Order: sequence, then structure tokens, then C-alpha cells
Amino acid sequence: MADIKLIQLSNYVRPDVVENTSMDWVLNGRNNSFYQYIIDRHNGSVTNASINNSYIDLIYGRGLGFTNGSRGVMDWAKLQTILRPKELRKIISDFQIFGEFSMQVIKTKGGDLSSIEHIAKESIVPSIKNEDGEIEHYWFSRNWAKWQQNKPQEFPAFGTSKDAIEIYCGKPYKVGKVYFSDPDYIGAMPFMEMEEEIANGNISYIKNGLSAGYVINIPDGMSLTPEQKDKIEKDIRRKLTGSSNSGTFILNFSGRDQEPITVTVFPVADNIHKQWQWLSEEATQKILTSHRATSPSLVGIVSSSGFSNTAEEMDMAEQQLLKRVIKPKQDFILDALEEVLLSYGISLDLFFKPLTEIVEEPLEEPTRLSNHVCLSDDGASQDMADELISLGEDLNENNWSLMSFNDVDYDTDDDVLSLVNFTNTGKAFPNAKSEQDSDKIMIRYRYVGSKFPQRAFCRAMVNANKLYRKEDILRMENSSTNPGFGKGEGGSAPYSIWLWKGGGKISAKFPNGTCRHKWQREIYLKKESPSKAVLSPNIDPSAKTVSTSEARRRGYKVPTNNTNVSLTPNKNRS
Repeated sequence: MADIKLIQLSNYVRPDVVENTSMDWVLNGRNNSFYQYIIDRHNGSVTNASINNSYIDLIYGRGLGFTNGSRGVMDWAKLQTILRPKELRKIISDFQIFGEFSMQVIKTKGGDLSSIEHIAKESIVPSIKNEDGEIEHYWFSRNWAKWQQNKPQEFPAFGTSKDAIEIYCGKPYKVGKVYFSDPDYIGAMPFMEMEEEIANGNISYIKNGLSAGYVINIPDGMSLTPEQKDKIEKDIRRKLTGSSNSGTFILNFSGRDQEPITVTVFPVADNIHKQWQWLSEEATQKILTSHRATSPSLVGIVSSSGFSNTAEEMDMAEQQLLKRVIKPKQDFILDALEEVLLSYGISLDLFFKPLTEIVEEPLEEPTRLSNHVCLSDDGASQDMADELISLGEDLNENNWSLMSFNDVDYDTDDDVLSLVNFTNTGKAFPNAKSEQDSDKIMIRYRYVGSKFPQRAFCRAMVNANKLYRKEDILRMENSSTNPGFGKGEGGSAPYSIWLWKGGGKISAKFPNGTCRHKWQREIYLKKESPSKAVLSPNIDPSAKTVSTSEARRRGYKVPTNNTNVSLTPNKNRS
């Protein structure tokens, strides 16, 4: 009777989390191996890597912004030196891939906050929790697989000591998890392995002559000792098993009457390509589902079935992804950052600037006009734009750094006057101080909105991309280029660019016009010297605004104005 062995590939089993009482640390699997398993799934599965990388970009967007207005300028300036963009991106990457992240909170000699820096999550493990269920410190090693040669260092947990460095670990609550969290997509990891094996198997299948496997008959195998059989098996396993060698093999240790060693190739099924295709599609779909991807095309995956490619539905899929998947991740990271910053007296309402600005399609001009007000069919004139542009200025980047930008809230805009030591010159000309300026702070306004203006005024203003003092915008109401245009009977009342921007036709649906532009307030901090210059964030027309109710909550004395003035005219709907 022949001695036959069927050799199969091993399965991966999630390692246990075990408290090491002698060392007072807890590893995520043997030698902290589960982190490496996650890294391998990220590097090996093309679908998983594509989704992770896309989500990281969407979470980070264009970096951080804040909505405190001028009240947060100094705190924002501090944050630029405390948390660098590259460190924030690393924190986001760990959070997306591992489902948790670690930060070093580094203090000055005086105990103030010096910097927040990323530290690789796979290198940090917690101590055993105390009697109150709290983790008091963390252990760091560059390589936990060889921790004897990389002696672990102990650091206190954030908020538990006066040491120069503390560790903050952010991990969402997961049922049954005490020390570690898991990535959102953990349920699809077998499918990620499947995708990796399919990819490796396909290429090896081609390299190995399109073979599906082998039967290896070894003559006189019955006379071999168990040790000799094991050696032969290990040698063949090393040469042939795994997806990189494609297919399985069967060892047949036959008797003396067997012919010399023979290798029989498994027949290849006629529909093998369909099997590969089905497995590949199934793996991709399960990975997409685990990531809650609303559309594969949003993460760089092309699919011709199951998802619509129409622009409208694509936009809807993106909005749902940002709202239901990306924003909760952003909020968790922001909560962690604000917790650390507030501990050192830095109060900022942070947000992530979106990666892309949504450009809205032009509106059809309404045909039914209101019978009590009117605006010009075309909006403000080219002459008005030319005059206002002549009062504008370009930023001297050598002297000023952008610290804050947000849409103008007309109810609270004047409150910036109480926050700066201003000097009112009483004059209206460009490159001069505004009454909202101080020696260190400069406040200007930029005309932003649709990149494809329909009106001559809007086209000129957007193309000029100038900065304006508030006084110069307001004075256009009395300009000689503005006769007989605006609200009132026959359009004879003065027209306010400050309130109505580019104007457009009035109707019941658009009581304040159809212009898609608005004023963006930008606050600049004077640079002390090139070596101390604060990094400037990019301008973001879609920056989050501070609502009137939120402004009141923060202590602003808010006057009661028309609620429509805070919006672009085309959004001022009755």
C-alpha cells in the first residue's frame, strides 16, 4: 500500500492578545506580529492599498484649518510650529491602516507644549492596565520581534506625568477590545489574502507552463525512513508550494515495483479563467464592502457593473462617502488633537480642508421677475469691477503669512475690531492700513466662488484675484460707475457689492440674485524674520464658516441682520 501525503497551504489565525506580567506589557500577537500582518495586507492587496491610500488623501484633504476667526490667530500660529503637516499625514495613515494611532506629546523645559509628533503604531505597546482599568504607560521598541536586541523604552501615557515626553494613543472603542483596536476592514482580510494569492498564482501559473499542480511518484518510497520522507517533502515543499509556485502537489511513496520517479501534471479545467475571474471579483467586492466604499471609481477602481457612472450619481456617491465614512474619521483625529491642545491652553475649532472644491453648474436665469425689486439682467458692470480692482492689492509674501480664512459672516465681521489695536486712517486707498489692521495683523477680503463666472463683473474680479480692504468695497456703493443699479423701484437705489456681490436677476426663487460668489475674509500675521516665518496654509474658498449661533455661544455681541447676507446670492432663497 502506497504512503500518500496531500500537502496544503496553511491558514492564518488571528493571534491572541496576551498580558506579559513579568515585563508589564501587552503585545498584539506573538512579538507584536499582528501589525506586520496588517501591513502585509496593505502592501499585498491592490484593492486594499488603493482604498487605504484614497481614504488617507480624503481625510487629510488640504490640511488643517480653523474657524475661530481672528480670535484664534495666535493659537493657530502656535500650532504651525507644534504639528507639522508631514506628522499629521503619518498619524492619519496609521489610523486608516491600523484603526489606531500614536503620538508623542513633547514638552519644553518649562512644561509647555513643544511639539506633537507621530510615532509608528507597530512600535508602541501598552502596559497592563491598573486596578482602575487605565493604561498608565507605553513601551517603545523599534523591532518587537527582536526586542532583546532593541531594549524597550517606557514612556508615561498622556496626562499622567510631568515627563518631557508622553504618549497619546488614539483608538476608537471596539466591542471586546481593551488594549488594541482593529482596522474597519478586518473582516475582509481573508479576501485580501485571496486577492494576493490569485495575483501570485496567476503569474506563476503562466511561468510554470500553465500547470495546475503535480502528482509526484517516488519509487521504492516505502523503504524510506520517516526522516528521509520528511526531508524529501520539505525540499519539494520549499521548491513548489505557495502561490509563487502555483498549484499543489501530491507525494506518492510507492513500492519497489514503481517505475523511476514520475511527475504527472494535473489537467487544467476548461473554465479555469472564469473561476479566477469570479474569485477576483468576489474578493474585490468584499474588500469594497468592508471599507464601506460607496463607489469603486472613487478609490481608483474601475467597475462596469453594480455602480452607475453618471456624473450626478458619482457626485452623490462622493458626498455620501465624505459624510458617512471620511468625516467620522476626521472628527476622531480632530477630537484627539483638540484634547491635547486644550490641555496646554490652545483653543482651536479645527477642521480638515476638503481635497477638492465642488464646482457647481451654472444656473438657468429665471424668467419670472419680482414686481417690487429688480437688479440688472447682467449684474454689476465691468466699469465697477475695473474701479474696485484698481483699489485692490497683491500680497507681499515676504512680510505676511496667511493665518485664517473663512467666508464673511456679516453678523460678526465687525467684531474683529475689538481684537486688534487698530489705527483708523479715515482714508480709502489701496496698500494702506484698514481700520481692522494692527501692527501685526492685516485683514483683507478676496472675491471667491464659481471658477466659471457668467457676468463681466464676476469674471474680472475672479481673474484679478486681488485683496481688498473692507472700506474700499463699501465705498463702491457711492461710486460714479454705479448709477441707477440696485434694489428699489427701477433699480435706482445704490448697489452694494459688499452685500450683493455680482447681483443677477431677482425672482421669487432667487430674491437676492443668482451670483455664485462671496467675500472671503483672510487674516494675515506679520512675519518677524525669514527664519521665524510661519507656514501659510493654502487658500480654500470652501472653508468652514462660523455660524451666527456659534458666534454668540463664543461671546460675540451679534447684531440682528438679514439672514440672507451671509450666503452667496444664488443661495438666498425665500
